[in-house]
Amino acid sequence: MKQTQEDIIAHAFSKVREFHAKHGRTPVRREMEDINTIARRYFGAWNKFILAAGLKPNTRTKEEITAKLLALVSDFYEMNGRIPMRREFSAQSSTINNYFGSWNKFISAAGFAPNDRRIPSIGKLKNSLVKFYLKHGRSPNISDCTRKNGLYNPLSYYRHLNVNSWADVLEYVKLKSHFRVTTMTVDEAKEKVIKLIKKHRIKYYKDYKRLKPDNYPSVWYLKEKFGWNNLCYLAGTKIPVTKFSIKDYYLSLAKELGRAPTTKELEAKMGVTSGAMVWKTGQRLNRFIESFGQKPAHSTRERCRLSKKQLAELYKSKSIEHGYPQGMPRSKLMELTGYSRDVYELRFFSMNGLRLVCGFKLLHSGDKRYTEEELRNILKMPRYR
Repeated sequence: MKQTQEDIIAHAFSKVREFHAKHGRTPVRREMEDINTIARRYFGAWNKFILAAGLKPNTRTKEEITAKLLALVSDFYEMNGRIPMRREFSAQSSTINNYFGSWNKFISAAGFAPNDRRIPSIGKLKNSLVKFYLKHGRSPNISDCTRKNGLYNPLSYYRHLNVNSWADVLEYVKLKSHFRVTTMTVDEAKEKVIKLIKKHRIKYYKDYKRLKPDNYPSVWYLKEKFGWNNLCYLAGTKIPVTKFSIKDYYLSLAKELGRAPTTKELEAKMGVTSGAMVWKTGQRLNRFIESFGQKPAHSTRERCRLSKKQLAELYKSKSIEHGYPQGMPRSKLMELTGYSRDVYELRFFSMNGLRLVCGFKLLHSGDKRYTEEELRNILKMPRYR
């Protein structure tokens, strides 16, 4: 028997009252999801439903919430002998920000002095680096940025000095950077590094670090100025898959062959797949080849834009025109009509389907032979079922 609206609501009321009698409190929404569906349908919200059932909703005032949070801080202090850090109260962070405005205001409201972790001034940041230099006789590394060494977090230097690298931080305070110590000009550095890479057949910068003389530029400098893979490519030790290398290999191969190389030939020359080239260039290989003024060896044929009827008429007229009164063979399709067998079979299911539409005699060959009636039924079917 189908329940009426009154029966459904009465049943829901009885469930929440039964819960209240058993547990001594009003249930929360997640404890009774099935009843929540009824509450939302007939009352619009859970709390309205609870009020209609004659119970008090589980709502707390601002005073109750803040008192509970402050009590948590006091309990934490008694247990640990210190005030909590923000991450230790991460579960309550949204509530704390809503009711107190910030973490430090919350700690102050609890009667404690907040930890002084405010962002240092630019003067303090600069002084910390200079003091380290005077004490140790060298510029600090990123790994030295600890409180024990009197330094701040590296991100503080980047953010407040408005720079992007540690070398820039050191230059900001007029300290010598470990990463840019070289007696060479940019051109000299490039020439000598390429010779060194070529001499030792270096492929990886870890080997360069191990083999380089003291006055040679660092890996960081080479990456910033030239790009490590480009240097290896110029030295002939590595073929990085970049737009520059693909173009260079394609043009040299085209000159060597005297024609446009195929994808397979380019893959064999570079030792990488066409998929890797597409991934690195971010576009189809043929499009990339066309972008530097070359014509690809093969390209996708233009899509057939003729209707089914026009395609059948083309096949029929070209067959009769070239002396095939019962339809041209499959081997002549591309030559005489400009469309391959695949195009016709996609539209007409098979070559016999095409012959049937054109009024030619069917050819019975192969294992699967269809009658005229079967072919007509297949051609009537929608393309996508």
